[in-house]
Amino acid sequence: MTLENYFNSSFQSDVAKLQFRAVPQVLKDILQDPELVLFGGKNWSTVDEDLALIDPGNRPQFLLCLFVLVATDQCMQSYFKAHYAHWRSQTGYPKFGWTRFGLYNENPLKLLSVPDVAGLVDAELFSALLPEFVAFYRQQIEDYVRLHCPELTAEHFFGKLCRDAVFELNEGMLVPVFKQAMYPLMQADASLGHADGGYLMAA
Repeated sequence: MTLENYFNSSFQSDVAKLQFRAVPQVLKDILQDPELVLFGGKNWSTVDEDLALIDPGNRPQFLLCLFVLVATDQCMQSYFKAHYAHWRSQTGYPKFGWTRFGLYNENPLKLLSVPDVAGLVDAELFSALLPEFVAFYRQQIEDYVRLHCPELTAEHFFGKLCRDAVFELNEGMLVPVFKQAMYPLMQADASLGHADGGYLMAA
């Protein structure tokens, strides 16, 4: 099954198997996101429970598709605020993070590093998917900006995403391989320079 076929067929039902956490109503009101739910917790503390019901053969696809949604959501919220409400109204996927005195987004690369370190994902299957993943992610963003915010470009999006400080994480074996595969997307808009800090994890 290709990554795109998995995304369009099984991924939605696999997302529904995550261990969701309720968000206090006051935070929903502040964020103007009445359906907001979370998964994962700090450092993806629920990774064992979250992946227990995911077919091990589908876990690489699941984690990569989950990365697309989480990283895109955080990037849109942080760098493209004028378009975030529309994005959120169309997707409404759970956020990867936790609450304390506010809402804290977790580093999306931990969707890859935590299962890797815990031995919950087949590294060979994961690595084999990366060329397909890069093409898939690029196409998803190109399609979205063309349809919904044509004043943006995929190059601009990936320049912001891949230069954010969250990409400094290097835990485990899969994250460095993943970042190397993402290098063409990071270099797509060299004129952007470096991001000014780690904004993706700000709620």
